Amino acid sequence: MKCHRLLPGALALALSVSLCACGGAPDSPSAAPSQALEALTTGQTVTSETAELTLKGVVILDAVVDENISLDAKDDSDYLCAIYNIKNTGATEDDLIPETVLSNKVFYQGKYEYTEFDQDIAGNGNAYAGHTPLPPLRDFTLYCIVEIPPEASEHPEELVLTTTLAGTSYQTTEVQNAIAFQQEALEVVGEFTSGIHDFFNTINFTISFNTEPYREAYRTAQASYDQVKDALSQLTPPPYYQEGYDALMEAAAQWEEFLTPVCALLDASDQEFAQAMSDSSDNFDAEAFDQRIDLIQTSMPFLMDTDLRNL
Repeated sequence: MKCHRLLPGALALALSVSLCACGGAPDSPSAAPSQALEALTTGQTVTSETAELTLKGVVILDAVVDENISLDAKDDSDYLCAIYNIKNTGATEDDLIPETVLSNKVFYQGKYEYTEFDQDIAGNGNAYAGHTPLPPLRDFTLYCIVEIPPEASEHPEELVLTTTLAGTSYQTTEVQNAIAFQQEALEVVGEFTSGIHDFFNTINFTISFNTEPYREAYRTAQASYDQVKDALSQLTPPPYYQEGYDALMEAAAQWEEFLTPVCALLDASDQEFAQAMSDSSDNFDAEAFDQRIDLIQTSMPFLMDTDLRNL
């Protein structure tokens, strides 16, 4: 975690971003399951003798990055990522090795079948592969990755995920194409962090009895944020990323609350302006800001390579 002092003796902003994610490879066309399967919806939990599995969401991405895997974008395929919470309810870690009891397939238009090619697990600061035994009574995030063709990505309503846990199969139709949101969010977060970095560079490395350089830093930061605010409001997050998006909006609003009272006094006297700078810094809740950034990093892992973590 890195910290920057916005004003002398006043404020530290700490941000860190660490992330997790997942993907699959296309098989030959085949028929969808002939029997009707029980539905598995987002937030629903199913169990086996030694496993508790909760579906957190199913998203389509064009690139996947987390602490345990990096899958670059391809011209001929995208990644369908099924995300679960998994818990070993057995007595020992050998009672649950995920890839021995869990598998995933995706059907497109009821006839094209694609099977998962990777399972990745994250939890308690650790990363595991699907063949790793999991300690009992601890929650882990499990990512199951399936490669699908771009045509299928464009029609998520025609995709069906089949999850098989210990021989019992379930189906999910709640598939969200997150490619556009991912790309747009990466761009706007880049603009957001760039504006903050520029502000830091001016405030932290300017030594002057003249307040004009500081006024200009706030003026520029406010103009930059106004553009970011508009871009953020135009994003439409898929449901799986809603929590992370809300945290991003709250962090951005907190930054705006830091800037606004000072920018309102850009034409005031030096004494009034300096006092506004000091008061704004003192009133900034760095702990709440950190908590929001933590939520962003766990909810939207594709932001791992942005400069959020370097603020």
